[in-house]
Amino acid sequence: MRDRLYIIYCLLLFSLPTFASWQRNIINHERNTYKGGFQNWMVEQANNQWMYFANTNGLLQFDGVNWNLYPIKNKIVRSVEITGKRIYVGGSSEFGYFEPNSIGLPTYYSLSDKLSNWWGEVWSIYTIDNQTYFLDDGNILIYNTSKDTIEKITTNYKIDCSTLINNKIYLGTTEGIFFLNHRNKVELLAPSEVLKGKKIVELLSYDNKILVITARNGLYLLDNSWCENIQSIADNFIAKNQLFCASLAESQVALGSVQNGVFLFDLKKKEYHEVFNLTNGLSNNTVLSSTFDRNHNLWLGLDKGISYIDLQSPIRPMFAINSPIGTGYCSALFNNELYLGTNQGLYKMGKNGEYQLIKDSEGQIWSLTIYDNTLFCGGDNGITVISPQSTYKINLTGIWEIHPLASNPNRMIAGAYSGFRILEKKNGIWQFSHNVANFFNSSRGFIEDEINNTFWVVNMGTSIQRITLNNTQDSLINRKEYNLKDIIIGENTTFRKIDNNLVICALDGIYQYSRISDNFDRYAQLEKLLDGSKYYEYLKVDELKNIWYVSDKSLKLLPYGKDGYNKNTFNIGLANDLISGYENVTLLDSISAIVAVDKAFVKVDLSSDHKRNTSLNIAIRKLVATSNDSTLYYGNSSEPIRIPYSLNSINIHFAATEYSKNEDILYSYRLRGIDEKWSTPAPKTIKEYTNLIEGEYTFEVKAFIKGEHTAGETTRIKFEILSPWYRSMWAWIVYGLFLLLISYYIYKRTIGKQKKIINEKGELLIAQSKQYEEERMLKDKKIYELQNENLKTKLHYKTQELSGYILNIVRKNEMLEDVRKNVMSISKSLDENKQTSVIKQKVVRLITQINNNIDHDKDFEVFQSNFNLIHKDLFTLLDNKYPHLTRNDKILCAYLKMNLTSKEIAPLLNISIRGVEVSRYRLRKKMNLDKDLNLSDFLHNLK
Repeated sequence: MRDRLYIIYCLLLFSLPTFASWQRNIINHERNTYKGGFQNWMVEQANNQWMYFANTNGLLQFDGVNWNLYPIKNKIVRSVEITGKRIYVGGSSEFGYFEPNSIGLPTYYSLSDKLSNWWGEVWSIYTIDNQTYFLDDGNILIYNTSKDTIEKITTNYKIDCSTLINNKIYLGTTEGIFFLNHRNKVELLAPSEVLKGKKIVELLSYDNKILVITARNGLYLLDNSWCENIQSIADNFIAKNQLFCASLAESQVALGSVQNGVFLFDLKKKEYHEVFNLTNGLSNNTVLSSTFDRNHNLWLGLDKGISYIDLQSPIRPMFAINSPIGTGYCSALFNNELYLGTNQGLYKMGKNGEYQLIKDSEGQIWSLTIYDNTLFCGGDNGITVISPQSTYKINLTGIWEIHPLASNPNRMIAGAYSGFRILEKKNGIWQFSHNVANFFNSSRGFIEDEINNTFWVVNMGTSIQRITLNNTQDSLINRKEYNLKDIIIGENTTFRKIDNNLVICALDGIYQYSRISDNFDRYAQLEKLLDGSKYYEYLKVDELKNIWYVSDKSLKLLPYGKDGYNKNTFNIGLANDLISGYENVTLLDSISAIVAVDKAFVKVDLSSDHKRNTSLNIAIRKLVATSNDSTLYYGNSSEPIRIPYSLNSINIHFAATEYSKNEDILYSYRLRGIDEKWSTPAPKTIKEYTNLIEGEYTFEVKAFIKGEHTAGETTRIKFEILSPWYRSMWAWIVYGLFLLLISYYIYKRTIGKQKKIINEKGELLIAQSKQYEEERMLKDKKIYELQNENLKTKLHYKTQELSGYILNIVRKNEMLEDVRKNVMSISKSLDENKQTSVIKQKVVRLITQINNNIDHDKDFEVFQSNFNLIHKDLFTLLDNKYPHLTRNDKILCAYLKMNLTSKEIAPLLNISIRGVEVSRYRLRKKMNLDKDLNLSDFLHNLK
């Protein structure tokens, strides 16, 4: 039975009515936002998806986050052409190009200075190979980039518009359409003669033909051989509103008018059209320029400001600007009519987009429930009941929600701010029956259990209760409270049923009730399908089994198909629009749903063609030194980024080109060398680093769409903080040279000092050597003299001694000769036998002779003379100090002076050793010497 009902419901979804009031998301950029002039004459998109606008005050650039204005000479820019790194611009009597300088900052170079006597308004620019064409009101200026020359071609016609198709320039004039041939001559396209007298505002390339947009006369399609007027749904708009511009994307055409905004239609979908003007979100009705970007969203350059129409967003707001019906809380499709509950009351929305307030429903509306072919609206001021037959009110204040009772089809239970209220159907009218006694808790988010008359209620986010009512539902008969120690639930937690499982969302994940354990266990299987173990602010399974949930404050959808749940989650977003704790989603049909938001409601397109493209183009915009606010890098530098150490505190600016919901973009970054971990994703688009030390760094950044965990490609930039001047390479070289100079100076000074010392020492040594030599010579001389003197003395002594000895020998020989003679005489007398007396007489005479020789021996005088020479006149000193000494005493003194012992002296004096001792004693006494004084020492020291 359930499967049949499900099939019937699905069939009904495909046949539900369409409500025409859903708007497009329009973002208006006012002058005070982009800081430029009011008018914007042309819109272009670069390859990096940045937007450029020909603004009254210069070239305007937008990267999704930052606006930058680059002025030219005469301020007004009318046209823009982006070719590689060059951005050509044309304006009032001025044209040229911007090109990035060494740090990437766009720098303007004027080309109009190459022409003399030229002025005009450059409305179009085209580039073909190495030539750039600047078109003013009646001239074509051809700039040859390789030769750096300009050629001027005069058309003789007022050029109202132009286009480039297949490298051929076409000109729209009131005389028809002309083209520039290969000889650079202006030639009429023959089939365009039918356009004579018509003001052409745009020429567009469509299906290998030219789509001609006129200001008042509709659309034409032509090629080289024919031209025809084409009928379209836009004809009535063109007739009533003067067109100024147009743009084309595939078969979709945007017509910009002077009085009534822009008309959007499709050449292949005859009935489709949309109008955007002041009434539905556009900031100005005069559209000067338009273009479709690469995502087929529409940009409008207005007379006052810039508008962006998000045509590819799956989200369609009910109101473009402010909600006149208040904040949305719930919605329901009942009897092919859409009912909307807001904080102001219950509204019904018609098929044409009009809305009306249901009578007596004023006040806060919390819930809408369809049962018994009746719509029940619960709110602050009571219950509004809407049936096909009538609309009436049940006066019960403070009602959260109403659900049917499984045990009694004619009864419903209403959860109130305090307790339960029972409704009962009587005579086809639902009315209040009674309150449930003994239960006074708030009943928001309650649910009925599989057991009849049993309900689950969250008690103000602190605990869970299971209560059972009696069969008449007038009193509470059982209550069980679950105090969950490890599960923390929020204040706005509600119960849901998913695959017949009772589910509740806690702060740390999803839990399901187990009847076996009578407790709540983690629902890991469902968490794995969704975003893991985390807090889900909202969780719902719709009629098609799709799972709607809110995590990280973003609304998401897990679609259910024939093969089960899709692996890819559809991140709808709306992070800044959802009402926390009161999220609500209602499925309209199989491809659309209504979501309650702060500005009433939005419609979400669930078709695969409209799912949001999450590929983000992120760029590092610039590096700025915080100390002097100077730009170090500007997004397109061709040279390595080297930053002086004095500017080592920097701001890094980055941006992602997500134009529809830039506030939903989160950024994560890191600086390799400082941070190895990625930062927590945040909407901040500037990162500051202070006091970076010298070295090479790589800054990396990636972007996320809020609610998603997969980032786009990582963008990185490398830069180097140079060493401070005192630690730079040149400084080290200077230091090295300085050290070398100091070392050389010290070396030279040291060597000089050493040389000086060596020289001084050398001179001193030389002087000392000379002095030594002189002293040595003097000493040698003195020694030589002393030696000579000593030798002389010794020679003299030896000579005297020898002479004495010789004389003595001579005398002794003479004496011995006399003795020999006498002895011979005695011997002869003996031989002659002379008388004894005669012999005796001769012997006495011989003895006398010997004695005489001893008495008159001169040896002592010789000895005394020689001894005085050697021992400094000892005998002279003795004679002077001790004149009473005898010769023998003096001889004894001489022998003692010579350190002879008594034993050695005895034979010399021809006496005994005892005699020597006696002689010494007598000598000491004669010299009156103390007995303790050594006689030899005394004689040695005698002076």
